[in-house]
Amino acid sequence: MKGITVVFFCVFSMALGAAPAELLELTSSELRFSQNGSDEVRVARSLRQATGSNTYLTSAARSPWDERRLLVATTFHGIFESEDNGETWSALGRGNGLRTIYKGNGFYDDIAQAAYDPSDRDVLWLRRAQSGELLAIDRRRGAVVNLPDSRGQRALAAAVPARDHPQARMYPAREQRMEKAADKVSFFLAPWHVGPDSLPGHMEFAREQGFNAVVIDFKDDNGRIAYETSLELPRQVGAVRRFFDAQRVIRTVHESDLYLIARIVVFKDEQLYRYQNNRYALWDSRRNAPWGVFRQETTDDGETRSRQVEYWVDPFSEFVWDYNIAIARELQEMGVDEIQFDYIRTPADGRRQDIVYRYKEDSPALNRGIDYGDPRVQALTEFARRAREEISIPISIDVFGFNGWYRMSYLGQDIAALAQYVDVISPMLYPSHFPRAFMGDLPYLEWAEYLYEEGTARGRRITGDTVLIRPYIQSFLIGGELRFDEDTYTDYLKRQIRGSLSAGASGFTLWNFSGRYYMVSRGLWFDDEERDGP
Repeated sequence: MKGITVVFFCVFSMALGAAPAELLELTSSELRFSQNGSDEVRVARSLRQATGSNTYLTSAARSPWDERRLLVATTFHGIFESEDNGETWSALGRGNGLRTIYKGNGFYDDIAQAAYDPSDRDVLWLRRAQSGELLAIDRRRGAVVNLPDSRGQRALAAAVPARDHPQARMYPAREQRMEKAADKVSFFLAPWHVGPDSLPGHMEFAREQGFNAVVIDFKDDNGRIAYETSLELPRQVGAVRRFFDAQRVIRTVHESDLYLIARIVVFKDEQLYRYQNNRYALWDSRRNAPWGVFRQETTDDGETRSRQVEYWVDPFSEFVWDYNIAIARELQEMGVDEIQFDYIRTPADGRRQDIVYRYKEDSPALNRGIDYGDPRVQALTEFARRAREEISIPISIDVFGFNGWYRMSYLGQDIAALAQYVDVISPMLYPSHFPRAFMGDLPYLEWAEYLYEEGTARGRRITGDTVLIRPYIQSFLIGGELRFDEDTYTDYLKRQIRGSLSAGASGFTLWNFSGRYYMVSRGLWFDDEERDGP
């Protein structure tokens, strides 16, 4: 049985001898119409062209004043209306009174329900998904108006919800894993930072600053296995690059009373990409060659050349899943405390419109009877499910900041879907990676704190607190931030941490790929009370 629960709404009452009533059916990705008593179904195909493919549909309603007028709400692209029974659609912009839910840079607050007021044809009712707040919008005035909530409740009863996706649930083993993973304050180290000459200094840094965990790369962004694995397949792939002795690193970290999180980069993998003549690489339909992200560079003699900078493997491939899960299972047996999957997504850059997923058609991800409306979500969720079956220690995943902020299918990262199989989600809420137009009315440092506070709170609400939210903290400077003096960047770091913890984050992880945590020169917290929290 499909995971989507289809909800039907009868638009017109059926009098004796009247024409069959038209029904609305809504999933997170599609609006359908059917005639009562008939098997014929019509799809509003132009709707997704209007909303975009990465947002989810949340509700649909027909106007009681005009049977050809329809209203659809989404998770982050606002409200859409059709005046011709679903043939064409237009976005209701800020001029329609929706400024109050506009977040900037094309993003809106996530709306659970939208419907027409049955008493006034110019009033719309909305229900915010996060807070449950009801809003009455007067389209004539282009503003929010004060009307009784009881009136809104009656109006929204006509909205057809898309209750479509399975939800994560709590059970004893999950509770035990979450208890083990809770309140971890950590920092990231690349493979070349944990050699015998470097690791002791990082352990001393952890002791001085009050860290109780560390994240270490065991399979890096290039797909290199950073330790001497006993697995045969990585050797065949040519992926083994011994940067450190894994047993020594695990022992040293544990002797320092730190919890060890082993990072595994999954679908961005140059080594597996090249294996067996690019057998598992994404394919480029335009070039009829392995797909990649390319950068134009100018040589010293003035010649322009194209250089490939990213290599991605197919997320629908069982072989790719099993390859990464085997590495995770080996690390579990070696004694790490947690597995962290990163780049558990599809590419964000390059000519993505040219990507062909060659393993999609026959992938078991599409044959489990659960339809998330986007095959990429199904592929990543199935990988997480397979990993959960093999791994008994906590599993964490890293996600883009916007994917932690909204329910969406962008890059295949739907945190509510993934939460079914993981214990910790780490949104990368880096202020430098958010467009300044997004909620950008605040001064920069206050804005940074807000992004972490609200982003953490939203992640908790979207997942229903069935996972821990442990954000990655931006412990590096980029762009205009490079002009920050020590006072400013210290405040910048501590505000991110304070925002996270005030919203109920279960610890946090500092990220600086260089391993130079200069922003921690004055500690992590503003005061001892914050420090004692985790």
